[in-house]
Amino acid sequence: MKELIDIADQLNTLLSAEQLDKSKLDGLVRELDQISDLRVKLVDFEKYNEEALAKLTEEKMAQIRSQNFEQAATLREQEKECIKYANFQRYFKLKNSFFYPEERKLFYFHLGTERNDEILKEFFAAVI
Repeated sequence: MKELIDIADQLNTLLSAEQLDKSKLDGLVRELDQISDLRVKLVDFEKYNEEALAKLTEEKMAQIRSQNFEQAATLREQEKECIKYANFQRYFKLKNSFFYPEERKLFYFHLGTERNDEILKEFFAAVI
């Protein structure tokens, strides 16, 4: 577990680094690959936020008015997911992106607030 904590700390440093050291990132990913049964989860609060929730709700209501209930049901599921993320972010008062290690899990809470957020998000989305 200590190894995972150290890797998460280094990834958190890379998030806000002036210049992203890609060789350092590659090395950290290789270290992550060595941890057996590790699960990495990207939690994208930039995608699921209050703005997105308002748009989904508006779109769902338009589909209901158009009597396109199948599409409205799909949007309702997306709306539920968005509510879950928004409530989580609000409850824990998350303001900045960060990596969080847990037993055999590494969470990347992405809020789009750090200098290298987009690069790391794309990188981890491709790896996961």
